Amino acid sequence: MTSTTRKDEEKSSKEEGRNEFLNVNGNPVYFEEDWDTGIGGGLWSTGMAMAKYFQNHTSEVRHNLETLLLLKGETTTTKQKSGLSVLELGSGNGFLSVCLAALGKGIIKDLVVTDMADHLALMEKTLQENKHLVGDCINNNTNDTMKQNDRTSYVHSLGHDDDDMCVAVMEHRWGEFVEEVDDCHNMQQQHNESHSIISSLEKHMKEGTKKFDFIFGSDLAYRDYLHEPLIASLVQFSHPNTVTLIGVTMSDTKPQFFTSLVNAGFRYDRLADHLMEPEFRGTTFGLIAIQKR
Repeated sequence: MTSTTRKDEEKSSKEEGRNEFLNVNGNPVYFEEDWDTGIGGGLWSTGMAMAKYFQNHTSEVRHNLETLLLLKGETTTTKQKSGLSVLELGSGNGFLSVCLAALGKGIIKDLVVTDMADHLALMEKTLQENKHLVGDCINNNTNDTMKQNDRTSYVHSLGHDDDDMCVAVMEHRWGEFVEEVDDCHNMQQQHNESHSIISSLEKHMKEGTKKFDFIFGSDLAYRDYLHEPLIASLVQFSHPNTVTLIGVTMSDTKPQFFTSLVNAGFRYDRLADHLMEPEFRGTTFGLIAIQKR
């Protein structure tokens, strides 16, 4: 983003009465908590811990993402690079994805933000508040008779430059996949570029054939019954070099989750305490890096 564009954005935000919730990589991130909308309407402590990690360790996070890019045989200067494919699981409100988008320019090509269907509108609201980072919604057809609450996906894009990322919001139910999505149904949706993008992505997500380079999320394993489907999605969406970063509270994420991770073929490490903000150090909060063995 140019300095002129950033100044325009700051001026616009003041005129609209928006308050900057966080600043990541020099970019304002707008977010307004609303717990009345449900558990996804606010930011849990572990989510804030991860957001602060993105904010205060931007250079390290970008370096780690660039390392994943190198494993694909690319660098940030590679022309016509494919970039990284990134997935957020259990997003709730889209806030963490916006924080990552703020530091991922030139590295991340595709960012898929997922949760249950009843959270999609809330996630899209956060993206709309941060169009300076994720772009306009390009499949928001005003002539579409579909009600906003019935939407199954949204696609955002800043443009068509090589460094511009595409951000998609869609439903994903952990561990639930189908053998094959009906291509005939998808073809009916592909009457323009944005529908073609989302139809193809939805197909691969539902079939579990989409692979991501980086997967992240917070407060995902706080209930025992979530462990199996969550790990099933990690298995399905990971390739050998995929890195997953999850924020957990050790008091409610039981040891059995980590045992199940190992049994599924993963290894994991807890990020060093000094990478956390002071209020999260020496506590039950932790950021866990996961990768296939």
